[in-house]
Amino acid sequence: MRDFLGAFVSVFFAIAFWACSDSSVGAADEDSRAGIFVDARDSQSYKTIEIGGQVWMAQNLNYFDASDSLYKRTSCYNDSAEYCEKQGRLYAWNVAMVACPEGWKIPSKSDFDSLIEAVGGFDFAADSLMALEFISEIGGGYHFLEYYNYFDEYAYFWTTDEVRANYARTVMLEKDCSSVSYDETYEEFALSVRCVRK
Repeated sequence: MRDFLGAFVSVFFAIAFWACSDSSVGAADEDSRAGIFVDARDSQSYKTIEIGGQVWMAQNLNYFDASDSLYKRTSCYNDSAEYCEKQGRLYAWNVAMVACPEGWKIPSKSDFDSLIEAVGGFDFAADSLMALEFISEIGGGYHFLEYYNYFDEYAYFWTTDEVRANYARTVMLEKDCSSVSYDETYEEFALSVRCVRK
């Protein structure tokens, strides 16, 4: 079973590796604007940023509702609150779909397409998003079954788009990689969440 799982995870991540570029040249949107949003549900505050006419949270979501059993399918990396404070919680896809606060939503692939286009395209999107402080550092990793991996190496974000049964479109950023790529991810994986204003 462990060998099968290792092979499954390896195939899952191998698809997008080819897209990485090591160039540091990027095109950032100079008209971006920053702000702060306070989540009324738990009083946590999030930096926000406007890029290309969209307002995004510039931090990963870190919301947990102990009274809702659905949130048992979320976690902090390595089950440590320290990691939630640094990179937010990790959410299974169906929980992610309802996790954003009122007035915000999980982004679709189209939302990410618009974001990436606004900063100059896929090839240098990671560099540009870091320059704009949409992300302060690439990280977050994933949780699947008892495994936590890649906290300091990859950032993965859910979209609303399902591509086939039990798989949804995800966005991947890799440390020291200039580009951003899409993948499809099994919905039982727990990944990071970014919210965009409706």
